[in-house]
Amino acid sequence: METTSYLATTYWVIGVNILFLIATLWLLKIGIATTTTKIVFGLASFVWILFIHIVFSKRLLIPIDISGIAFYILTLSSATLVLTFFYFSPLKKVFDNISQENIQIVQGLRVFVASGFLMEGVLQVIPAWFSIMDGFLHVSSGFIALLASIAVVKNQPSKNQLLWLANIVGVLDIVIIVTSISLVVWKDLGAFHNMQYVVFYTGVLLLWFHFVSISKLLKSNK
Repeated sequence: METTSYLATTYWVIGVNILFLIATLWLLKIGIATTTTKIVFGLASFVWILFIHIVFSKRLLIPIDISGIAFYILTLSSATLVLTFFYFSPLKKVFDNISQENIQIVQGLRVFVASGFLMEGVLQVIPAWFSIMDGFLHVSSGFIALLASIAVVKNQPSKNQLLWLANIVGVLDIVIIVTSISLVVWKDLGAFHNMQYVVFYTGVLLLWFHFVSISKLLKSNK
């Protein structure tokens, strides 16, 4: 597995995580987060990205023979724990100050996630059919998010419909990919594949952005 192609794509997914770290800090700035909040989030994120790199590259902490179902439960539980923490942390109030168009702009960065996994398919780091499905879903969700952002900025009548579509497609994208990793292509990837880098950082951030966006939509309909 430690081929040149695998190492190259590992650097790419680490880069994607760093990109979303920077993008989230940008959102925190827009949401007028305190300096302390931005520093704590930035440092905690950097340490976490480094931590998951060590865990997955050195095959630590997680049992080597863990089943796909057990890992799936671990993934969902971890994401739920982090999202709950975000909700009850100062981040919730900060994101309440962030407009829909800015949230969707960051969602549009999913095209970089797509390009990474398409590269992995070409380089045979993951099954080709899976990389195509993954790439298509990420590109679609990112593109629709950008359309929604433009619609909000221009105050088009279809803005809410596009926002709902962006969130529905985006959430389905994450659910389908995470489920497929653990239940469909588990024998090809396993617990320590570099795709997990994105699952355990960027994927959770994307879910948080969806949660915030959907919450705003529900409030606007009242």
